[in-house]
Amino acid sequence: MELMGRVRQRLGILAAAALTLAALAAGAGAQEAATAGAAFVSTNAAASNQVWQYTRATDGTLTLLGKFSTTGLGNSGVLGSQGEVILNSTNKYLFVVNAGSNDITSFSVKSTGLTVVNKVASGGTKPVSLTMHGNLLYVLNASGTPNITGFTVGATGALTQLANSTRLLSANTASPAQVGFNAAGTVLVVTEKKTNKIDTYTVAKSGMATGPLVQTSVGAEPFGFAFDSRGRLMVSEGTNSTMSSYSVSSGGTLTVISASVPDFGGAACWVVNTNNPAFTSQYSFTSNTGSNSISGYQIGSDGSLALLSANTATAKGPLDMALTPGSAYLYVVDGKTGEIEGYSVISDGSLSKVTTATGVPVGSAGMAAY
Repeated sequence: MELMGRVRQRLGILAAAALTLAALAAGAGAQEAATAGAAFVSTNAAASNQVWQYTRATDGTLTLLGKFSTTGLGNSGVLGSQGEVILNSTNKYLFVVNAGSNDITSFSVKSTGLTVVNKVASGGTKPVSLTMHGNLLYVLNASGTPNITGFTVGATGALTQLANSTRLLSANTASPAQVGFNAAGTVLVVTEKKTNKIDTYTVAKSGMATGPLVQTSVGAEPFGFAFDSRGRLMVSEGTNSTMSSYSVSSGGTLTVISASVPDFGGAACWVVNTNNPAFTSQYSFTSNTGSNSISGYQIGSDGSLALLSANTATAKGPLDMALTPGSAYLYVVDGKTGEIEGYSVISDGSLSKVTTATGVPVGSAGMAAY
């Protein structure tokens, strides 16, 4: 009887332990399931540039995970550019410009934080924008002799400059804002704010770019841009706070579809396009830094633009923006208050605010999210 009692006691202890482990596992699983992705912001600090990583919950809220040094320098000022921080297609690697030390940092991305892979010279002065297709990355250097320069990205995320890949812009006075690949990786686009030009380059399979083909922007001060799902180009124009759309040929020739459609805001700058096939239309959003607002446009089947709302959302000095995959959430860095505003993107192109993350350094430049 005594032996049977001991056996029952041990079985009871083992059963209790099993239930505890199961509960812990269920709790961990629920916590993991509640974490849907991440968001990243570069502080652009002159003393030591950092990337702040946030976890993104399924409801769109953000929680600061950590602050990670790029081992490079920012310039503690608004860069006036789009694409300072980008992710590769698998979200395993993050790339950041260091405008103050003229280099680029590659990070390995994990749920626990960022690890520096390597840092390389940008091939010019004041790198301000990055773009990537496959294992090919191009950087836009804005000062000195403005240029674009290519890099290969290795299996571990390490950057290696592509020899003889540097290509000039239209002029030293260009004041460029962004470099970006089309979806096929065959054309590069650069916007020039001061010259009102848009440069295009064709890109060979070797990664080498040919160009520029210099074309005049239909609107003054072309700034940010994004391609839609059919390869049309949407470009913001800061001077009159307008947006234009273009078709882009395989040779890089731009043809105007919609010319300078006003958003009735102030200083339209950064641009993102939705890519959710469940939406009845595609939408383009631009941040109006001068009027503290975000404007939304509907993209027609022919690539034409129609303003949805001059004030789709209110923000406090909106700068760079990032859409999560599937366009579920839009995040915006607010330059005046040091906040990140998060919005749920509705299928009709409207935005519903879901979160505010505070404490981001004023002057932060660049944002990416997944």
